[in-house]
Amino acid sequence: MLRKARIDPLKDSYDQHIEQECEPRVCLLRINTLGASLTQVQGRQPCAGLETALRIKFWGVRGSVSCAYQDFLEYGGNTSCVELEVLGRTIILDAGTGLPWLGNDLLKRGIRDVTLLMSHFHNDHTGGFNYFKHIYIPEHSVEIHAALNYGDLTVEDLIRHQLAENLHPVQYEHLPSTLGCIGFHAGDTFELLDGAVRIKTYMLNHPAGCTCYRIEAEGKVLVYATDTEHHIGETDEGLVEMMKDADLVIYDCTYTEEEFPTYVGWGHSTWNEGVRLCKLAGAKRMAMYHYSPDYNDDTVRAIEAEAKAAWDGAFGAKEGMEIVL
Repeated sequence: MLRKARIDPLKDSYDQHIEQECEPRVCLLRINTLGASLTQVQGRQPCAGLETALRIKFWGVRGSVSCAYQDFLEYGGNTSCVELEVLGRTIILDAGTGLPWLGNDLLKRGIRDVTLLMSHFHNDHTGGFNYFKHIYIPEHSVEIHAALNYGDLTVEDLIRHQLAENLHPVQYEHLPSTLGCIGFHAGDTFELLDGAVRIKTYMLNHPAGCTCYRIEAEGKVLVYATDTEHHIGETDEGLVEMMKDADLVIYDCTYTEEEFPTYVGWGHSTWNEGVRLCKLAGAKRMAMYHYSPDYNDDTVRAIEAEAKAAWDGAFGAKEGMEIVL
Protein backbone atom coordinates (compact mmCIF):
# COMPACT_ATOMS: atom_id res chain seq x y z
CA MET A 1 0.00 0.00 0.00
CA LEU A 2 1.34 3.45 -0.91
CA ARG A 3 0.64 6.51 1.18
CA LYS A 4 1.54 10.11 0.40
CA ALA A 5 1.22 12.59 3.25
CA ARG A 6 0.27 16.17 2.48
CA ILE A 7 2.24 18.01 5.14
CA ASP A 8 5.94 18.54 5.63
CA PRO A 9 6.68 19.56 9.22
CA LEU A 10 10.36 18.68 9.33
CA LYS A 11 11.88 19.32 5.91
CA ASP A 12 13.82 22.48 6.77
CA SER A 13 15.30 21.12 9.98
CA TYR A 14 16.49 17.96 8.24
CA ASP A 15 17.74 19.61 5.05
CA GLN A 16 20.07 21.94 6.92
CA HIS A 17 21.91 19.02 8.54
CA ILE A 18 22.41 16.81 5.50
CA GLU A 19 25.77 18.26 4.50
CA GLN A 20 27.15 18.42 8.04
CA GLU A 21 27.67 14.69 8.61
CA CYS A 22 31.17 13.21 8.70
CA GLU A 23 32.24 10.60 6.17
CA PRO A 24 32.28 7.10 7.67
CA ARG A 25 35.50 5.14 7.58
CA VAL A 26 35.69 2.86 4.57
CA CYS A 27 37.42 -0.45 3.97
CA LEU A 28 36.66 -1.47 0.39
CA LEU A 29 37.12 -5.11 -0.47
CA ARG A 30 36.76 -7.10 -3.65
CA ILE A 31 35.76 -10.73 -3.38
CA ASN A 32 37.23 -12.90 -6.10
CA THR A 33 34.66 -15.67 -6.01
CA LEU A 34 36.62 -17.96 -8.31
CA GLY A 35 39.48 -18.22 -5.84
CA ALA A 36 37.36 -17.32 -2.83
CA SER A 37 39.94 -14.70 -1.92
CA LEU A 38 39.30 -11.33 -0.33
CA THR A 39 41.68 -8.43 -0.84
CA GLN A 40 41.61 -4.84 0.29
CA VAL A 41 41.41 -2.19 -2.40
CA GLN A 42 42.19 1.48 -1.94
CA GLY A 43 39.52 4.01 -2.83
CA ARG A 44 35.81 3.81 -3.64
CA GLN A 45 36.23 2.59 -7.25
CA PRO A 46 38.86 -0.16 -7.33
CA CYS A 47 38.43 -1.30 -10.93
CA ALA A 48 36.64 -0.78 -14.18
CA GLY A 49 33.15 -2.21 -14.35
CA LEU A 50 32.31 -1.52 -10.70
CA GLU A 51 29.11 0.19 -11.78
CA THR A 52 27.73 -3.19 -12.94
CA ALA A 53 28.86 -5.17 -9.88
CA LEU A 54 27.09 -5.71 -6.57
CA ARG A 55 28.45 -3.37 -3.91
CA ILE A 56 27.75 -4.22 -0.28
CA LYS A 57 28.49 -1.95 2.67
CA PHE A 58 28.05 -2.69 6.35
CA TRP A 59 26.57 0.20 8.34
CA GLY A 60 25.81 -1.81 11.47
CA VAL A 61 27.11 -5.26 12.47
CA ARG A 62 26.21 -5.43 16.16
CA GLY A 63 23.34 -7.43 17.64
CA SER A 64 20.93 -6.75 20.51
CA VAL A 65 21.98 -3.21 21.44
CA SER A 66 24.35 -0.56 20.09
CA CYS A 67 27.72 -0.06 21.79
CA ALA A 68 29.15 3.46 21.89
CA TYR A 69 32.51 2.82 23.56
CA GLN A 70 36.15 3.16 22.56
CA ASP A 71 36.80 -0.57 22.55
CA PHE A 72 34.03 -1.22 20.00
CA LEU A 73 35.33 1.08 17.26
CA GLU A 74 37.28 -1.43 15.19
CA TYR A 75 34.29 -3.63 14.35
CA GLY A 76 31.63 -1.03 15.13
CA GLY A 77 28.83 -0.57 17.61
CA ASN A 78 25.80 0.17 15.43
CA THR A 79 23.13 -2.50 15.06
CA SER A 80 22.04 -4.36 11.93
CA CYS A 81 22.04 -2.43 8.66
CA VAL A 82 23.56 -3.42 5.30
CA GLU A 83 23.51 -1.49 2.02
CA LEU A 84 23.37 -3.26 -1.33
CA GLU A 85 23.90 -1.27 -4.51
CA VAL A 86 23.02 -2.91 -7.81
CA LEU A 87 22.50 -1.26 -11.20
CA GLY A 88 22.70 2.13 -9.51
CA ARG A 89 19.77 1.33 -7.21
CA THR A 90 19.82 0.88 -3.44
CA ILE A 91 18.46 -2.01 -1.40
CA ILE A 92 18.82 -1.89 2.39
CA LEU A 93 18.81 -4.88 4.69
CA ASP A 94 17.35 -3.98 8.10
CA ALA A 95 16.90 -0.65 9.86
CA GLY A 96 19.16 -0.87 12.90
CA THR A 97 21.07 2.09 14.34
CA GLY A 98 23.40 2.17 11.32
CA LEU A 99 20.52 3.30 9.08
CA PRO A 100 20.62 7.06 9.88
CA TRP A 101 24.29 7.23 8.83
CA LEU A 102 23.55 5.32 5.64
CA GLY A 103 20.71 7.78 5.04
CA ASN A 104 23.06 10.75 5.36
CA ASP A 105 25.38 9.18 2.80
CA LEU A 106 22.53 8.45 0.38
CA LEU A 107 21.35 12.06 0.54
CA LYS A 108 24.83 13.33 -0.25
CA ARG A 109 24.85 11.03 -3.29
CA GLY A 110 21.45 12.34 -4.40
CA ILE A 111 19.65 9.02 -3.91
CA ARG A 112 15.96 9.63 -3.17
CA ASP A 113 14.34 6.21 -3.60
CA VAL A 114 15.32 3.06 -1.72
CA THR A 115 13.99 -0.42 -1.00
CA LEU A 116 14.14 -1.70 2.59
CA LEU A 117 14.05 -5.45 3.28
CA MET A 118 13.25 -6.15 6.93
CA SER A 119 14.35 -9.44 8.44
CA HIS A 120 12.04 -8.83 11.44
CA PHE A 121 10.98 -6.08 13.83
CA HIS A 122 13.00 -6.61 17.00
CA ASN A 123 14.52 -3.39 18.35
CA ASP A 124 18.06 -3.95 17.13
CA HIS A 125 16.75 -4.19 13.56
CA THR A 126 14.41 -1.19 13.71
CA GLY A 127 16.23 1.26 16.00
CA GLY A 128 17.40 3.56 13.19
CA PHE A 129 14.18 3.79 11.19
CA ASN A 130 12.73 6.81 12.98
CA TYR A 131 15.93 8.77 12.29
CA PHE A 132 16.24 7.85 8.60
CA LYS A 133 15.98 11.28 6.97
CA HIS A 134 14.41 10.03 3.77
CA ILE A 135 11.07 9.53 5.51
CA TYR A 136 10.92 13.24 6.43
CA ILE A 137 11.63 14.70 2.99
CA PRO A 138 9.05 15.15 0.18
CA GLU A 139 9.74 13.45 -3.15
CA HIS A 140 11.73 10.72 -1.41
CA SER A 141 10.42 7.16 -1.16
CA VAL A 142 11.02 4.03 0.89
CA GLU A 143 9.51 0.73 -0.24
CA ILE A 144 9.42 -1.60 2.78
CA HIS A 145 9.15 -5.37 2.38
CA ALA A 146 8.65 -7.69 5.35
CA ALA A 147 7.18 -11.10 6.15
CA LEU A 148 3.74 -11.22 7.74
CA ASN A 149 4.82 -12.91 10.99
CA TYR A 150 2.75 -11.00 13.51
CA GLY A 151 -0.80 -12.33 13.38
CA ASP A 152 -3.19 -9.88 11.76
CA LEU A 153 -0.70 -7.00 11.79
CA THR A 154 0.27 -5.65 8.38
CA VAL A 155 3.66 -4.16 7.53
CA GLU A 156 2.06 -0.71 7.70
CA ASP A 157 0.77 -1.51 11.20
CA LEU A 158 4.29 -2.39 12.31
CA ILE A 159 5.75 0.81 10.86
CA ARG A 160 2.99 2.88 12.45
CA HIS A 161 3.89 1.30 15.79
CA GLN A 162 7.51 2.42 15.34
CA LEU A 163 6.23 5.99 15.02
CA ALA A 164 3.56 5.80 17.73
CA GLU A 165 3.09 8.91 19.84
CA ASN A 166 4.31 7.19 23.00
CA LEU A 167 7.57 6.26 21.24
CA HIS A 168 8.34 9.13 18.84
CA PRO A 169 7.31 12.77 18.36
CA VAL A 170 6.36 12.47 14.67
CA GLN A 171 3.67 10.03 13.60
CA TYR A 172 3.24 8.03 10.38
CA GLU A 173 0.44 10.20 9.01
CA HIS A 174 2.64 13.31 9.26
CA LEU A 175 5.46 12.00 7.09
CA PRO A 176 5.84 13.93 3.81
CA SER A 177 7.65 11.12 1.99
CA THR A 178 6.11 8.25 0.04
CA LEU A 179 6.14 4.95 1.91
CA GLY A 180 5.25 1.60 0.40
CA CYS A 181 4.49 -1.22 2.84
CA ILE A 182 4.51 -4.64 1.18
CA GLY A 183 3.97 -7.90 3.02
CA PHE A 184 4.85 -11.42 1.91
CA HIS A 185 4.88 -14.91 3.38
CA ALA A 186 8.22 -16.55 4.14
CA GLY A 187 8.98 -18.92 1.30
CA ASP A 188 7.75 -16.47 -1.32
CA THR A 189 9.95 -15.34 -4.21
CA PHE A 190 9.64 -11.86 -5.72
CA GLU A 191 11.51 -9.52 -8.03
CA LEU A 192 12.79 -5.96 -7.74
CA LEU A 193 14.09 -3.40 -10.25
CA ASP A 194 11.94 -4.67 -13.13
CA GLY A 195 13.16 -8.22 -12.67
CA ALA A 196 16.87 -7.41 -12.42
CA VAL A 197 16.95 -8.62 -8.82
CA ARG A 198 15.37 -11.89 -7.69
CA ILE A 199 14.63 -12.37 -3.98
CA LYS A 200 14.00 -15.74 -2.36
CA THR A 201 12.80 -15.83 1.26
CA TYR A 202 12.93 -18.39 4.04
CA MET A 203 11.76 -18.42 7.66
CA LEU A 204 14.57 -18.73 10.20
CA ASN A 205 14.33 -20.14 13.72
CA HIS A 206 13.93 -17.02 15.84
CA PRO A 207 11.29 -15.79 18.34
CA ALA A 208 8.39 -14.37 16.25
CA GLY A 209 10.31 -15.42 13.13
CA CYS A 210 13.05 -13.84 11.02
CA THR A 211 13.37 -13.78 7.24
CA CYS A 212 16.43 -15.03 5.42
CA TYR A 213 16.93 -13.34 2.03
CA ARG A 214 18.70 -14.86 -0.96
CA ILE A 215 19.39 -11.99 -3.35
CA GLU A 216 20.32 -12.89 -6.93
CA ALA A 217 21.50 -10.14 -9.28
CA GLU A 218 24.09 -9.60 -11.97
CA GLY A 219 25.01 -13.29 -11.83
CA LYS A 220 25.92 -13.03 -8.13
CA VAL A 221 24.26 -14.34 -4.97
CA LEU A 222 24.15 -12.70 -1.53
CA VAL A 223 22.47 -14.47 1.39
CA TYR A 224 21.43 -12.51 4.48
CA ALA A 225 20.87 -14.96 7.35
CA THR A 226 20.85 -13.02 10.57
CA ASP A 227 19.03 -13.99 13.79
CA THR A 228 18.74 -17.75 13.48
CA GLU A 229 19.14 -20.44 16.11
CA HIS A 230 20.40 -23.87 15.12
CA HIS A 231 19.58 -27.13 16.84
CA ILE A 232 22.71 -28.99 17.94
CA GLY A 233 23.17 -32.16 15.92
CA GLU A 234 20.62 -31.16 13.28
CA THR A 235 20.95 -29.39 9.91
CA ASP A 236 18.56 -26.72 8.66
CA GLU A 237 18.28 -28.12 5.14
CA GLY A 238 16.14 -25.21 4.01
CA LEU A 239 18.86 -22.76 5.01
CA VAL A 240 21.51 -24.86 3.28
CA GLU A 241 19.42 -24.67 0.11
CA MET A 242 19.17 -20.88 0.48
CA MET A 243 22.96 -20.67 0.82
CA LYS A 244 23.69 -22.97 -2.13
CA ASP A 245 26.67 -21.70 -4.17
CA ALA A 246 26.32 -18.20 -2.68
CA ASP A 247 29.13 -15.74 -3.33
CA LEU A 248 28.68 -14.30 0.15
CA VAL A 249 26.66 -15.35 3.19
CA ILE A 250 26.11 -12.85 6.01
CA TYR A 251 25.52 -15.05 9.06
CA ASP A 252 24.47 -14.65 12.69
CA CYS A 253 27.57 -15.24 14.85
CA THR A 254 26.23 -13.87 18.13
CA TYR A 255 27.58 -16.54 20.49
CA THR A 256 30.54 -18.85 20.94
CA GLU A 257 30.05 -22.61 21.03
CA GLU A 258 30.82 -22.58 24.75
CA GLU A 259 28.12 -20.10 25.72
CA PHE A 260 25.51 -21.15 23.17
CA PRO A 261 23.75 -23.69 25.47
CA THR A 262 23.12 -20.90 28.00
CA TYR A 263 21.11 -18.96 25.42
CA VAL A 264 19.03 -21.66 23.78
CA GLY A 265 15.69 -20.08 22.86
CA TRP A 266 17.13 -16.61 22.28
CA GLY A 267 17.28 -17.20 18.53
CA HIS A 268 20.96 -16.88 17.63
CA SER A 269 23.85 -18.96 16.34
CA THR A 270 27.63 -19.36 16.23
CA TRP A 271 30.36 -18.94 13.63
CA ASN A 272 31.03 -22.68 13.87
CA GLU A 273 27.51 -23.48 12.65
CA GLY A 274 27.75 -20.82 9.97
CA VAL A 275 30.96 -22.31 8.60
CA ARG A 276 29.46 -25.81 8.67
CA LEU A 277 26.37 -24.70 6.73
CA CYS A 278 28.43 -22.70 4.22
CA LYS A 279 30.61 -25.72 3.50
CA LEU A 280 27.57 -27.95 3.04
CA ALA A 281 26.05 -25.38 0.67
CA GLY A 282 29.21 -24.71 -1.32
CA ALA A 283 29.12 -21.03 -0.38
CA LYS A 284 32.31 -19.13 -1.13
CA ARG A 285 32.58 -16.64 1.75
CA MET A 286 30.93 -15.97 5.10
CA ALA A 287 30.78 -12.58 6.81
CA MET A 288 30.48 -12.96 10.59
CA TYR A 289 27.69 -10.65 11.75
CA HIS A 290 25.40 -9.63 14.63
CA TYR A 291 28.15 -9.69 17.27
CA SER A 292 27.13 -9.88 20.91
CA PRO A 293 27.29 -6.50 22.69
CA ASP A 294 29.34 -8.33 25.35
CA TYR A 295 32.18 -8.72 22.82
CA ASN A 296 34.56 -5.79 22.50
CA ASP A 297 37.08 -5.49 19.66
CA ASP A 298 39.64 -7.74 21.33
CA THR A 299 37.08 -10.50 21.77
CA VAL A 300 35.66 -10.25 18.26
CA ARG A 301 39.17 -10.18 16.79
CA ALA A 302 40.05 -13.39 18.63
CA ILE A 303 36.81 -15.08 17.52
CA GLU A 304 37.42 -13.98 13.92
CA ALA A 305 40.93 -15.51 14.07
CA GLU A 306 39.43 -18.82 15.24
CA ALA A 307 36.90 -18.79 12.42
CA LYS A 308 39.55 -18.00 9.79
CA ALA A 309 41.75 -20.81 11.10
CA ALA A 310 38.82 -23.21 10.73
CA TRP A 311 37.89 -22.01 7.22
CA ASP A 312 39.62 -19.41 5.10
CA GLY A 313 36.27 -18.39 3.67
CA ALA A 314 35.25 -16.73 6.95
CA PHE A 315 35.91 -13.12 7.92
CA GLY A 316 34.53 -10.61 10.39
CA ALA A 317 32.22 -7.90 9.06
CA LYS A 318 33.18 -4.40 10.18
CA GLU A 319 31.16 -1.21 10.20
CA GLY A 320 32.26 0.79 7.14
CA MET A 321 33.53 -2.27 5.26
CA GLU A 322 32.59 -2.39 1.58
CA ILE A 323 32.58 -5.53 -0.53
CA VAL A 324 32.27 -5.81 -4.28
CA LEU A 325 31.04 -9.10 -5.72
